[in-house]
Amino acid sequence: MRERDLLEHIYRQNPTLGELVSIPPGDDMGGLLLDGRNVLVTVDQLAQDVHFSLDRATLAQVGRKAITRNLSDVAAMAALPLGAVAAGSLPDTWSTEQADELFDAMRATAQAYRCPLVGGDISIWHGPLILTVTILAHPAGLGPILRGGSKPGDHVYVTGRLGGSLHTVGGPTRGRTHHLDFEPRIDLARALAERLGPGLHAMIDLSDGLGVDAGHLARMARLTAEIAVDRLPAGPAAEQAGRIDGLPAWKHALGDGEDYELCFTTDPHAALPDEMLGVPITRVGRMRPASPGEAAVVVLGPDGKPLDVGDLGWEHRSP
Repeated sequence: MRERDLLEHIYRQNPTLGELVSIPPGDDMGGLLLDGRNVLVTVDQLAQDVHFSLDRATLAQVGRKAITRNLSDVAAMAALPLGAVAAGSLPDTWSTEQADELFDAMRATAQAYRCPLVGGDISIWHGPLILTVTILAHPAGLGPILRGGSKPGDHVYVTGRLGGSLHTVGGPTRGRTHHLDFEPRIDLARALAERLGPGLHAMIDLSDGLGVDAGHLARMARLTAEIAVDRLPAGPAAEQAGRIDGLPAWKHALGDGEDYELCFTTDPHAALPDEMLGVPITRVGRMRPASPGEAAVVVLGPDGKPLDVGDLGWEHRSP
């Protein structure tokens, strides 16, 4: 089983969902019309030894990530959070202190982003830690920005620095591990939507890697995304990962995943600075018409010719 095949099966049922569905499955958040207002909803799951390891992360970090990875979906729509509910399956070997540390971190993180944790469910079992968080949000006068609005000729941008999200950078005591410590780009997404207006055509958060997530934007618009490796903003963690495995830093920036930055497309005449709210903004490619049978993402080397880069990012699949 491949994640993409299952999702495509789900998307084929979208026309049957009814008139109250404003955004069907296939975007960063779904949408429902409630008394004429658009209410957005997203749900994400954290599974021990898939999305985190308790050998390398504290329970406070895990609790924080359970909230922030959902808030990254909110950012991808340029929306604002309203509130959250959470469900947790906790190992039966845990102490009360461990459970308190986890849920205290979840509650504090939600409060910090003005997204109160208002309810949920807890079970105790023989398996590993599993956390599921659902967040409600609203457009608050902007957007929502969807995945499918790209047009031929659009410029493709990313925020921040990419790659090496699992590596700790900055030393053993003061280092940061990006997939645990990232900031969801809610304020930046709102600033982009306000600055660009209708010139902001599509947006997604980078959870599975730029190569995969830019492909979602391209595929939904029936286009091809051309990504130039010499434009990719590889961060220090990507360079560190490259020193360990011998791969170029751009390869990590393209495919490591869990960056939780934004990828968005704009009208080619839209002007953007190199930085907004202290976060780098980098143009990494463009959208163009797709040729029959062509991949959704084409990666161009420094000479402008396509590269065969293999896997472009993360996808859940059976062995």
